[in-house]
Formats: sequence, structure tokens, C-alpha cells
Amino acid sequence: MARLASSTRLYRVFPLVLFAFVVATSAQPVASTQWYVVAGGTGSGSSTAPFGRIQDAINAAQPGDEIIVGPGTFTETLQTIRAGAASQPITIRSANGRGTTIVTALGRVLTVAHPYITIDGLVLDGQYGANDLVRLGAAASNFTLRNTEVRRSGNDAIDMNSVQDVLIENSLIHHALNPTGGRTDAHGITGAAVQRLTIRNTEIHTFSGDGVQVDPGRTAPGWNDVTIEGCRIWLAPLTTAENGFPVGSVTGENAVDTKASTSFPRSRITIRDVETYGFKWPTPGNNIAAFNLKENVDATVDRVTVYDSEIAFRLRGPAVVRVQNAVVHNVDVGVRYEDSIQNLRIWNTTFGTGVQTPFVAASASSSGLDVRNLLLLGSSLPAEAQGASNLAMGAAGFVNASAHNYQLAPGSPALNTGVAIAEVSTDRLGVTRPQGSGYDVGAYEQTTGGSGVAPRVPTNLRIIIQ
Repeated sequence: MARLASSTRLYRVFPLVLFAFVVATSAQPVASTQWYVVAGGTGSGSSTAPFGRIQDAINAAQPGDEIIVGPGTFTETLQTIRAGAASQPITIRSANGRGTTIVTALGRVLTVAHPYITIDGLVLDGQYGANDLVRLGAAASNFTLRNTEVRRSGNDAIDMNSVQDVLIENSLIHHALNPTGGRTDAHGITGAAVQRLTIRNTEIHTFSGDGVQVDPGRTAPGWNDVTIEGCRIWLAPLTTAENGFPVGSVTGENAVDTKASTSFPRSRITIRDVETYGFKWPTPGNNIAAFNLKENVDATVDRVTVYDSEIAFRLRGPAVVRVQNAVVHNVDVGVRYEDSIQNLRIWNTTFGTGVQTPFVAASASSSGLDVRNLLLLGSSLPAEAQGASNLAMGAAGFVNASAHNYQLAPGSPALNTGVAIAEVSTDRLGVTRPQGSGYDVGAYEQTTGGSGVAPRVPTNLRIIIQ
């Protein structure tokens, strides 16, 4: 009986031991493989016998694998074959960093049709072919584009379907130019009903549409949680003829343009630490704006800079927009508010040199405006900013207005004369408000004993691309 009892206990324990072994072994990460690609390679993807084509490595890669591509030019189109996983993305990266590995084709260069794919350090060149250069399909969620240059597209540089959790960071996106009919939209980045799209520390320039446009088709179920931060978005007259556009052309429209249907919940967008300039066509009166925020959106715009543009902010109902800690100079119009917009807040913002008309109403009443702690370089305030916390003052109140340093000089009339606004707890440099007995008026809060120093880039603006 003793032997039988012992055997019975062993019989009962063995499945538990086996189960624990299976769980323990299955929890171990699957070993990833590094696949190598070099120009002229003829092997099977090892470090000693690399592939010669990137697509061959994509065909072989499994979740967690990394494709390492050597320097050179690869004339091919890339198409994902299978998905990565949340903790094991499939990564394609340049061995020597951006600028050394060029992937080029006429038109489409990269099609992403699967989730959890990362591109790192490549140059993607579309040769001005008549197609989107990078296309994210409906299944391409959790995509990351990092340290990458996307250039010379005949249509959108990056066009994405209704994807989720996309990150574009530390990248350079430029020359998306479509000359059809004289000028047709070709955007730097555009998406449909995207969810949780982040564009960070990226430079976008020279496009014939918008730098970033969200959901032109107003796609169900609507987009949400778009963040653009630490970016530079700009236009300038072309110095050379490009894809049918002559020298001197200013090709694009807006730095950021939103569209959102009232049939879906209000879409949220956050724009912070973004520098924009050059949104002005040679002929006046086109209503070209750096920020064209409209329709059913809830937009927060914090610590941005706008200059050399026709309109800084073109804001159209039923959008809900809050602009704070902004610096605007050398524009025809500071804020154009349209279509009976309500809940428009302009807080702790500075209008500097060359703001010809601070506010323009277009089928809208100023009753929808909340303007507080606005600082304007000039002798008088516009009708929209007659509140007691707003101030017009001369150049002597700034550190160096002629150099567009709009920090406050010692003894400036703007010191401690604003009102407290709970949502504006810091200034454009991250300084806590207030530093003195009250909020300072304008975009800058003077620190105790401060001023007289050169302006620095806002805290989160870390453009690394020139």
C-alpha cells in the first residue's frame, strides 16, 4: 500500500512538473536572427554571405529579426511579407546610419501591409514617380519610421490608411511635388482615420500640399490622438526647377491641415514645440496659413513659432482651439477666425515685429474668442484683445525685438501684469508660471533676475536634421 500511495503521488505531481516546464520554456524569448544585405551580395543572408537585395531579407525575416543593410544604392521596391510582434518587431536598418543606404525606385518605394515593422536609418527616394512613396495599408499599425529620409515623391511622401500607433521620429521628409494642373496636392504626411499617430523631432519641407494633413476623406470612425512635437515644417521658393515646378515656386499650402466629420466624436490633436515658416504665395490674398485647423477637432497648440507666412492661424468652426505660448512675427494675419467658431482661446502669446493685422474675422463673431495675456509689439491692441490682461508695448520691453528675441527686458511693462490661467502653468521654455507676483504677459515668463539672454529652442524641440 505504501508503494501504491507513493506511485499515486508521483502520478499526480508529474503533470504539474510538466506544465511548469512547458510554461517556463514557452516564456523564453525566441532567438532573433540578423540578416545581412550588401550591394552586390549573392549569399543567403549571413554576415559572411549576405543577400544582395533587401527584399530577399524581408522575405526571410521572422518576428524579432533584424535586417542590417550596408552602404550603397539599392534599386528596388520593398513590400512587407509578414507581421512582427509587440515585443518582437521586424526591423530594417542601415548599418552605417542615414545617408549611407539609399533605396530608390520610380514611384512607390515601400509598402507596409503588416503590423510591427520598424524602418531605421534608410534613405527612401521615389525619383518623382507618380505614386505615394511610402504607403501604410490598413493592417500596418505599430509602424515606426526612425532616422530616415523620405524624398522626391510625385505624390504623398507618406500616406497611411486608418492605422494605429504609428511613430515617425528623427526623420527628414521633403520634396513631395505633384505638378499636375500646375499644382496638385502632394503631402509630406497624410492619413485617414488614424489613431495615436506621433510625429516627433522631424523636419518636413518642400511639398505641393500640406506638411501634415489628417483625414481628407473624413473616414469612419474618425481619427484621434495625433501629436506633432519638436518638428520644423517649412516652405521656401525653389532654388532649382523640380519635377515641373520652375525656379522661385512656392509650392505648398499649410504646415498642418485638419479635416474631421461631425458624424464622429471630436478628434484631438496636440501640436507643441513646432517651428513653421514660408507659408505665403507670391500673390496675396490666398488665405495660405501655417496652421489650418478646422472642422470637428479639439486642438491644443503650445509653444509654436510662426513667421514669414500669410496667416499664422486659420481657425474654422466648429473647431475648438487653444493656442498658448506662441510667438508670431512677420505675417500678414496673426489669427483668422472663421465660420462662427466658438471656444477659441489665445493665451500668453506674443505677436512681434511685422504682424500686419493681428485678427481677422470671416463669418464669425469675436464673442467666441477668449484672449488673455496677449502681448503685442505696437502702440494699440485690436478689438479682439481689449481685455485688461492684454498689452501693447514698444520694442524696449523686449530683450531684442529686432532679432526676434521676445523675452522680456528688465522693467518690462509685461512683467507680473497678466492673469493666472491654470492651463498655462509654464512658458514656452518650460519655466513655471508665475515667477513673480503674477503671470507675465506674452509667451515668456521672466525668471528671477533673468532676461538679457539669447532665446533658446523650446524644451522639446530637438531638430537633428539640417
